[in-house]
Amino acid sequence: MSAPLPPFGAMVAPRPTTLSARAGQLLAAGPLDVVTLMCRVCQVQRLQPEAAERMALALLGGKPEFHRLPSGHWALSENGSVAATEAKSRAPRLADIAFAVVDVETTGTQAAGGDRVTEIAIVQVRGGEVAEVFSRLVNPGRPIPPYITALTQISWDMVRDQPLFADLAPMVMERLAGAVFVAHNAAFDWRFVGEELRRGTGHVLSGPRLCTVRLARKLLPDLPRRSLDHLTRYFGIEIEARHRAAGDALATARALCRMLRIAEQEGYHTWHDLQQLLAPSSVRRAVSAKDRRRRAFPLPVTEDHIA
Repeated sequence: MSAPLPPFGAMVAPRPTTLSARAGQLLAAGPLDVVTLMCRVCQVQRLQPEAAERMALALLGGKPEFHRLPSGHWALSENGSVAATEAKSRAPRLADIAFAVVDVETTGTQAAGGDRVTEIAIVQVRGGEVAEVFSRLVNPGRPIPPYITALTQISWDMVRDQPLFADLAPMVMERLAGAVFVAHNAAFDWRFVGEELRRGTGHVLSGPRLCTVRLARKLLPDLPRRSLDHLTRYFGIEIEARHRAAGDALATARALCRMLRIAEQEGYHTWHDLQQLLAPSSVRRAVSAKDRRRRAFPLPVTEDHIA
């Protein structure tokens, strides 16, 4: 009997105490390219591919529980090694994946700098169809700037008697569990939801995520702009309430369904296929260039504790 497959989808677990532990938690959902992995491990927005490669080699290269695949992706080892073909064979089919399409409205743009969520929506997509919509206003515990109210139409009077995010955390985690976290400009929504969960529960958000901006860039290369307005206009999707969480999340979910059908038509049938499509070409070039130049490796990491 074959061993059971690891769970696929978003997870909320106690915050890891070392960088390598954080990498292990991220890779538990499947292989990641080096830039994505190091950005999430170090919680930074951008890294140059060569810098990310050096960091990964220094942090993970000497640990038997991690393995670098021929593609340049990093994965958790199984008995000391992981074959790329095995990882691909385990990849779930897109038609079988549950997606949780998330949108948040906030008091500003700084998730770690005091801004908070004022509204959250999570739209479930299963079998390529919208299945369920969850939407709640949130008391941010701080004033809402006038320009935010002008944009979102969410005022303090609307949220003052609403629950705090910590009170909604169990419902949020339940709807994210086992699903791919999806958003338009996913890094923004991921940071806010992750920070709210960390602050409210002490747990960290991890697992696979998908940005519909990046997906549109790959699948719709002739589309000049990939904002939500442009993307939905291209597909003829009406946004019922722009700059409100439920309206934007539902429109993003419908656009996701259309793009998943395009991906299937173009031969991308599994999560592995989609990750290969989205992998930056610069990462592949950097890996091959490193092998040719045989650059000096950094010294081994002696401490990887998170500050």
